[in-house]
Amino acid sequence: MTKLLSLGELLIDMLPQDSQNSAYLPIAGGAPANVAVGYAKLGGKAAFCGGMGDDYFAKQLSKSLAQYKVSTEYLFTIKDSQTAVVIVSLDETGERSFNFYRHNTADLLLTSEHLNHIKWDELSTLHFCSNTLTNLAIARTTINALKLAKNNHKLVSFDVNLRYSLWQNSNDIEQNVHACYAYCDIVKLSRDELNFLAEQTQQTPDDYLQSILDTDVSLVFLTDGPAPATVYHNAFAFTEAAPIITAVDTTSAGDAFIAGVLYYLNHNDENILLTDKLNNQQIVKRALNFGLRCGSKACLAKGAFPALPMLVDVV
Repeated sequence: MTKLLSLGELLIDMLPQDSQNSAYLPIAGGAPANVAVGYAKLGGKAAFCGGMGDDYFAKQLSKSLAQYKVSTEYLFTIKDSQTAVVIVSLDETGERSFNFYRHNTADLLLTSEHLNHIKWDELSTLHFCSNTLTNLAIARTTINALKLAKNNHKLVSFDVNLRYSLWQNSNDIEQNVHACYAYCDIVKLSRDELNFLAEQTQQTPDDYLQSILDTDVSLVFLTDGPAPATVYHNAFAFTEAAPIITAVDTTSAGDAFIAGVLYYLNHNDENILLTDKLNNQQIVKRALNFGLRCGSKACLAKGAFPALPMLVDVV
């Protein structure tokens, strides 16, 4: 079984329609949802787990997931709740900034009771991000999901993907993020996120990376925009340059990267156990290369779901 379950926020990205950010179009998004769609567009089976409002945007979101063949069996409607919205602004290089409208929205109201519906025997991998760690209730639900995944012997992937404005107290970030490492097999960080987390713990970035690996995380993927990316394992490390492109929109680049990595690990070298692949240098190196190609391809079009590549685009 190679099915991915992505847990977290499903929201509306208000994307600018011109270089002046003067008009916006509502498009389905949210980092974990992007990963589920990215995985499905590559040809994998994916499901999304999260809370959905009962407003007009919720209908658009569920239809968008279904359009890309992402299962919505674990997408739960939260009565009388609203959908989170994020205003995405792009600069002249395609880099983005975010303004979130997310107070008591449906994505924050998923409970551990909802998790009881998950059929773990149908899954290989659980993926999540840090936006479901930003307040106590949703953080508890997230940790319970991680415990269930590990108890059911599933691969757990964590894209830290920090959105600093969502945290009431930035001093809480590293502690909440670090609490998840013990349940994770794969962690993805950007260079900026690594530097921030290392500074919070008064460590060097290299020491902080090692501290993640010391929690029994198998692989840490470190990306840095268009600069080379590196994957770290306690026994090896590889650095590889990303394809050279002219970016149009980087909104889903990181999500496409980790979706590509997870797809590669689940669907290649099928005679090797998934957990053993994490310790295989050549497989990990090929997964890094595939993820970089997926991330770069996603930068060539606007939006999240539509920009994520299909397998034919990256082979």
